[in-house]
Amino acid sequence: MRMTTLYDLRDEDWNDDAKKGIENWLMEPRALILCVYFRGEKLSASCDIPLFPVYDLTYFVRQPDYIFKVDTFHDEIVFGTFVDSVESNMIEILENVYAPYFFAITTWPDSVKSEFCTQIHTFLAKLTDMYYKMLGLTVLYIPREGQQLSFEKASTDLELVKRLEGVVVYWTHQIKSCLEDQAFVASQNELLCPSDEYDFWIYRLENLSALRHQLKNPAVRHITKILVTTHSTFINQFQSLCEEIIYKRKEATSNIEYLQVIKQPCAVLECVIDPDEISKHIPQIINLFRFIWMESPFYNSEARITNLFKALSNQIIILCKTYINLDDLFSGETKKALGEFSKCIDCCKKYREIYDVMAEAHNDVNPGSWELDTGSIFNYIDSFVQRCFDMLDVCNCMIIFGRIDELEDIPKPMFAGARGEQFENKCDQIEHMFNNALDKVRAVTHTILDVQAPSWYDEVLQFRTVIKDIEIIIENLVETVFEGVNHVEEAVIALYSLNSYSKRKNLKRIFKRKTAEVWAMFSDEVQEAKKDMVSTRSQHPADLPCFSGRAVVLQMRKNRLIYLKKIMTDASVWLMPCSNSEDVIMHVNRLMGAIDVAIRELWISWTHNLDEKCGAGLNRTLMRKSAENPGLMECNIDVNILELGKEALHWENLGLDIPLHAYQVYMKMKNVFYVYESVLAVVKGYNKILDSLSDEERLLFKPLTTACEKKVQPGITKLTWTSTMSDAYIADCVVQIGELQDFLTTYKNCNINLVKIMEKVCDTPLVEFDIYNVFEIKDLRENIREMQIEGAEKILEMYKEIITYLIIVYEGFEPYIGQMAEYWVKYVRRFDRLLEDAIRLSIKATMQNMYKCVHGDGTMAPSPLIKMKLYLRDKEIIYLPDKNEIEDTFTTFLEEIIHVMSTVPRIFEKFALPSGGLRRFKEVLQMDTDCNKLQSLIDAEIYFNLELIKEHIHMWDPYSHIWTVDKDEFMIKYREENHTAIEFEQLIINYSDLANAVQIQETYNQIHFVSLNSHQLKKAIISHCLVWQTKLGELLRRITEYDIDVIYNYVEKNSEDAMKMPADLKELASTMATYERLMDDLPRMEKTFPAVTDKMTTLAKFDVELSSDMMTRHENIPVLWADYLTLLEEAKKALEMNKDKFKAELLEQAEDSSESRATKNGEGTRKIGGSMGLSISMGGIMGKI
Repeated sequence: MRMTTLYDLRDEDWNDDAKKGIENWLMEPRALILCVYFRGEKLSASCDIPLFPVYDLTYFVRQPDYIFKVDTFHDEIVFGTFVDSVESNMIEILENVYAPYFFAITTWPDSVKSEFCTQIHTFLAKLTDMYYKMLGLTVLYIPREGQQLSFEKASTDLELVKRLEGVVVYWTHQIKSCLEDQAFVASQNELLCPSDEYDFWIYRLENLSALRHQLKNPAVRHITKILVTTHSTFINQFQSLCEEIIYKRKEATSNIEYLQVIKQPCAVLECVIDPDEISKHIPQIINLFRFIWMESPFYNSEARITNLFKALSNQIIILCKTYINLDDLFSGETKKALGEFSKCIDCCKKYREIYDVMAEAHNDVNPGSWELDTGSIFNYIDSFVQRCFDMLDVCNCMIIFGRIDELEDIPKPMFAGARGEQFENKCDQIEHMFNNALDKVRAVTHTILDVQAPSWYDEVLQFRTVIKDIEIIIENLVETVFEGVNHVEEAVIALYSLNSYSKRKNLKRIFKRKTAEVWAMFSDEVQEAKKDMVSTRSQHPADLPCFSGRAVVLQMRKNRLIYLKKIMTDASVWLMPCSNSEDVIMHVNRLMGAIDVAIRELWISWTHNLDEKCGAGLNRTLMRKSAENPGLMECNIDVNILELGKEALHWENLGLDIPLHAYQVYMKMKNVFYVYESVLAVVKGYNKILDSLSDEERLLFKPLTTACEKKVQPGITKLTWTSTMSDAYIADCVVQIGELQDFLTTYKNCNINLVKIMEKVCDTPLVEFDIYNVFEIKDLRENIREMQIEGAEKILEMYKEIITYLIIVYEGFEPYIGQMAEYWVKYVRRFDRLLEDAIRLSIKATMQNMYKCVHGDGTMAPSPLIKMKLYLRDKEIIYLPDKNEIEDTFTTFLEEIIHVMSTVPRIFEKFALPSGGLRRFKEVLQMDTDCNKLQSLIDAEIYFNLELIKEHIHMWDPYSHIWTVDKDEFMIKYREENHTAIEFEQLIINYSDLANAVQIQETYNQIHFVSLNSHQLKKAIISHCLVWQTKLGELLRRITEYDIDVIYNYVEKNSEDAMKMPADLKELASTMATYERLMDDLPRMEKTFPAVTDKMTTLAKFDVELSSDMMTRHENIPVLWADYLTLLEEAKKALEMNKDKFKAELLEQAEDSSESRATKNGEGTRKIGGSMGLSISMGGIMGKI
């Protein structure tokens, strides 16, 4: 366990798990390494290198499969400790393991070893310096080379001396850097405090002491002796620096003693939390600074005292930064942040004031002795104060523009009017702009109070630029909002909606101006009220009485002024002050007093004008017949009574007394007004009924109106406004007239609905086609039939509705039907005629629609309606559907519609009324001129279309020979004409061209309203072309086969003739003639071969099916002919041989004849002629041979 050297390792750290791990490693020879380390606070031992970071690690290594023994364990084991510093481990290994080995090498060349060792010293010196400099220490690299030699012997090794000089030069550089480090260097984000200055001098003293201790090392002194002995040029500077270390240690010790006095006060200052408490500690600390300045032998320079004051400034800034919580600010605690920033600003200002007072007091005693660089001392303080002011502005903007306040819920600005939403959106835009700017400030929170970060100035400049833009937007918004302000209330509401923005200093000017405009508007309204009061003194509203009406208007003006005064008074709490507000209020009070006086004067005038007998008008009857409008009624009331009641009512509401005689009438006015309203209702109802009826309808409604007249007759003759029975009577009249009015409304509604139904009948087509649909003729006829039936059913349904409405009207007239029979019949007939016209117009529209389908709209041709196909049958072109089907579909169109509509009865028949000259719908429609004319036009279009189809069929006449010519007769005649293969090919290709010409013809053609499909026709024609091609190919095949047979037969027969040898001279002559004939016939036969080949090529070109035997025979013709020619050569040779044979035989016969003649000379001359003749014959034969 003692071999494990880990930092802060104690005996109690060893645990069972660690011991178990060590035992496992010792007992397992295959485990090469043991690692002991701390994992957190627990000591661990494992046979693997840890895969997580550790601070330090002790390792034990052995050879593979090596078993340790107790006696030799320390000799065989390899162990060591690694720390987490790579540089430290490298220094340990290089300096203690590798460097001694390299220095001890003697086999290398001197130059190589010297250069290599120099580089090792340089590397170790720099690595050691770098590693310990990061720890804040100055540590010298002390080489071990030459330590085992005496300085006399070592000084003779020039290469060694040179290497040691290099090390000393680096020592000199390290010492010089250490001595020059006389001030604490802060990092970029660090502010140094007075305690940091004290700590620096403590550190400096320790560092110098450590350096002095290293220089006392025997190895260093040994190296120094070597260089002194060799009179090295570098040793003097090194020794002088060593002496300077002593002086610098003395300086550091003195500074520590004097700075010790500020340690405790500065520690107390560092514990201060509230900035208000900081100013209490500053005077004492400044006095101590002054003491150090005056008494210290080394710390009495202005630069160092200035640094102390700068450190104090930094300490104050740090305390203020600690006090300010920016997270709270950006989480919404703006009021709290305002207090924090204000406290910090006050603290910094007090610090500056205390410094100035103490500096002035010091100069009073010793003039000109306190001349420190205040700009440098307070640079960060001024910057910090400015940043606090910046954040105060940010806080105020958060409250004003962002509505962020932890103590108050600031409502969102709201506006009324048509543009209210637009203004609210503009406020939302302002808030959004501010929040974006605030987010950018929040993103740089770490630099806001960091006085060493200059980037804040750019950020706050951007923020203020956005705020400036927001202020401009608000100014424009205020102006725009006030463009739509028309009166004081709107102006006050507008200012209240925008009031939160008025707290911004740069916006106060425009809000002061708008506040003044509101007071000016109020003043203008007061002046306008005063003018109106004067100009309308003798005027009153038409619906108000003369005197009290004017008083009511005045009271309304007063109420308006009271209301506006209250608004402005209440708003003055938050409105910005205005210079003329008190004058406006004074004018309002004066005007309200003048209004009260004018109302009193009007009341006096009314009482003077009252008549003592003002109630006499109540004795009139309730109603009377109208003299101006005969047949109508009027309300018979005295208008003065009504006027008195209205006047008294308003004066009572104004709180003024009513004279006694007028009050007695006024007490009855409640009942009078009720009766008056009821009478008006009866009169208006009765008059409305009569006004809404035409002259004919008045005759129809005569029995009903007569019943109403009887009901209201008592009100015309005997009932007065004070009668006790008037209420019940009026109620009965209202009920009676109401019932009549209800029936009249029902009657009018039924008539309107009847007219609408007639219009629907007119708009109901019995047949209607979509212009984009094309039908088969059967489908078209079926659709027409279905649409006709469907349309007729719709009309029948509407007919039933007509009857229903007429029945409803009939039920209203039923009690009086006997008195009005004549007018009822006329009423029914009127709608019967309307229905007749509606049906006729519906059918006419249907016929027009059909005519449009077959004729077009006059500007464009009709769209396709029916499908038609062309066929080729019995050598003729026909079309389906044929003419009869088309004519049956269209020429009977009107007849079918009339037949369908014949099921609709006349209305007079339904109600069993006299016809009065009206005919049935079928007869009317059959005689209708327009419908018949349209049917004639449709028939003409049908015939016209059929003629166009015939013309289109004639377009196929150029191809008629394809299907009209008899193919078998043509083939017989064509064979007899003995045509060549080229002519066959041209004819076959001609039929291909004809098929292509037919194929490219339009398959679908629109012939007027017919969509003509020629697909089947084209298919049939092309089929005929294919038949022609097939038959021509077959004919050519037969001809070719015959020609091949002729060649083979010719060769076979002539081969036999050529090879037939003669038996005598006579046959020889015949055989010679046959051979000559065959040889002469060769060119003729050979000329037929190309023709046969051309025919075979043509057959192959058109894919005519050929037998394998025929193709083989054709291919063997050249072989056959070559064999035939060979045979002729052989025949020629055989004939030559036969000629020689016959010649020899003739010679032998001639010799025999000569001998026979010589032996028979004596037979006489009678035989000479015969012998000479024989000789001549033989000579001729031989000549031929």
